[in-house]
Amino acid sequence: MPRSRHRCLTVRAIVTGDDEPKPGPKDPTGGTDRTEAALRLVMIVLLVVAVPAAAIAAGRWADHRALHQAQAQRAASHLVTAVLLRDAPAIGIPDPYTSVPTTWVPARWQPPGQPPRTGEVLAVAGAHKGSTVRTWIGPSGALTDPPLDHRIIVGDVCLAVVATCVLSWLVLLVTWVLTCRALDRRRLRAWEAEWRASGPLWSGRRR
Repeated sequence: MPRSRHRCLTVRAIVTGDDEPKPGPKDPTGGTDRTEAALRLVMIVLLVVAVPAAAIAAGRWADHRALHQAQAQRAASHLVTAVLLRDAPAIGIPDPYTSVPTTWVPARWQPPGQPPRTGEVLAVAGAHKGSTVRTWIGPSGALTDPPLDHRIIVGDVCLAVVATCVLSWLVLLVTWVLTCRALDRRRLRAWEAEWRASGPLWSGRRR
C-alpha cells in the first residue's frame, strides 16, 4: 500500500475510532454520472451526424417536391403572347428580382383552341399600345402564376435545410435540459438514500 494512502487510512481510523481502517462508501451517483456521459456522447453524435443528415434529406425532399410542382405547372400552363390595348403608365412597381418597374395594363391574348381573352397583364412601365408581352395562362385560358423557376426552388431548398437544422437543434437542446434535470433529481435521491443509510453510523461514531 502506498505510504500516503496508509497515512490517510490511519488518520481516518483515529478520527472514527475504528481499529482497522476501512475504505469509504462508494459514490452513490456513479451510475448516474456514467449515464450522463453516455448521453452526452449520444448528443454529440446526433449533432455531428444526425442533424446534417436530416438537413440533407429535407433539402432533397424540398428539391424533389419543387421540381415535381414546376413540371406539373408547366404541363398545365401555356406561355402566350398578349398584345397591350393601351399605353402602360410611365411609373410602375420595381421588380424585386430585376429592379425593372412594371405595371398592370389591359391586353388581349389568344388561348389555344379558345376564343380570345382580355384582361390585365404585367408589362414594363412605359410600354406602348400594341407592344407584346409573354404571359402564362392556365387550362381555362385565364392568367396564372408562372411555374416555379430556379430561384424559387433554391429558396425552398435553403428554407427546408435551415428549418430542419433549427428545429433539430431546439429538440436536442430541450431534450438535453430535461434529461439533465432528471439526472440531477436522481443524484439527489441517491445522496439522500446514502445519507439515510450512513448518517446514523457517523453520528454513533462521533458519540
